[in-house]
Amino acid sequence: MTKKQAEAHLPSRLLCGICFSLCFFAFMLTEAVVNERGALLLGSRAVNLLYAFGLVCTGLGFLSFSLVRNICRAEGSRKAALLLAGALCLASAAALLLSDRPVLFLASSAAALLLTGHIGGCVYYNTAMYFAGSRYTGRVIGVGMGAAILLQFVVQELAAQSLVFIASLLLSVAFVMYFIIRAPKDWILENPLPYSSEKRGDAKTMAALIAAVVLMSLVSGMIDSVLTAFHAEQACDVYSGVRLFYAFGLALASFLADFRERRCFPLATVCAMLLSSICMFFLSEEVGYFAGTALMYLYSGFYVLFFTVMFLDFAPKSGRPELWAGMGRILRSFTVAATVLPALFLYDVLGSAALAAGSCLASIGILLVLLPHIGGAVAVPERDSEESAGQRELSPQERLERYARRCSLTPRETEVLERLLTTDDDLQGIADNLFISRRMVQRYVTSIYEKTETKSRLGLLQSFMRDQGK
Repeated sequence: MTKKQAEAHLPSRLLCGICFSLCFFAFMLTEAVVNERGALLLGSRAVNLLYAFGLVCTGLGFLSFSLVRNICRAEGSRKAALLLAGALCLASAAALLLSDRPVLFLASSAAALLLTGHIGGCVYYNTAMYFAGSRYTGRVIGVGMGAAILLQFVVQELAAQSLVFIASLLLSVAFVMYFIIRAPKDWILENPLPYSSEKRGDAKTMAALIAAVVLMSLVSGMIDSVLTAFHAEQACDVYSGVRLFYAFGLALASFLADFRERRCFPLATVCAMLLSSICMFFLSEEVGYFAGTALMYLYSGFYVLFFTVMFLDFAPKSGRPELWAGMGRILRSFTVAATVLPALFLYDVLGSAALAAGSCLASIGILLVLLPHIGGAVAVPERDSEESAGQRELSPQERLERYARRCSLTPRETEVLERLLTTDDDLQGIADNLFISRRMVQRYVTSIYEKTETKSRLGLLQSFMRDQGK
């Protein structure tokens, strides 16, 4: 892609990153308000149970997006479902703040977290499809999530929480709904062109990712269990300045994620995980508490970005991208929910040493067993060098793929490009042949013209022929 092309796509990349950041901010703010109001209404001893309950609701929310998308096939019904989810999310958030009875509070909390998760599933899916094969995913997502952490810190430290919570959630959900429904790049309201079977992610990669995220989530669950309990009992404030290390961890991880096509990122995440495990010993010591908590938040930045980016990379290659895009968040929610209460019990009985030992074992398990599979299998594919390509005669298919790479076309756009260059089919003929709607083909064609800096099918053919002479 030329410098001019890269600059042309920068605003849309930034908008997608802002959308993801605001979605993450809305989820975190809702979760924080649920836990803090729960401590007031139900007592500090019930907060960990409430936290686990909320995680289950969030996981179900992400799953519900995939379910609703498969039930609602038409574009209009999918749009209506998303708008309804946004409206109900805001209504349940308002009820969450106004309800003083435990039953109403629990019901509104469950609804708010489930609907926030549902919207999150949609945003994760959109992000996965938009950044498929991109070298900027880690930086865009990591910096966006770090900005969301800073925004949450400002909201909870400097403003009256109830009013700002509703205003912040309203603005965030409104922007997400607008971005998805009024300005979709592709894929959200209609089914995209699927990958061919030989390009789909393999089962070994899927299993390695699931196992890695589950083990990492066990360590995260141990950390969250202790910190949530401490915060509920007002022994510490997890939303104070120490939480800024979370944003720092996300920012640092975002650049490592994109370094050398993701190949260094799994190792860096495991190293951060091992360091946080060792620092668990400091939780029971008042002097070392800040250092231990800061390093745990630093690891959380690596861990959250790991399961987010790795599944965003994997999702477009799967048969169900709308499900796999948010699978990291789903696995995290259910695993941490199952870990929170047992981990707190172990901490009360055995102290921080038992949790540190368990998390160290999980770190070593990932390092020895899973890391070799994750490092190479999930990495973003490397571009073929021009030198090696010039050493032999390329086949027509290889020439097409080389041109598509130079123009940063997605695999789906490449399949449409092939039809445009090798057949005389009109848009409807291409749609019938690829089993997608004419409108979806038009979206692909528009994107192809933008990326190749052409305005017509003839111009596209001339651009392709010029590229073959290079």
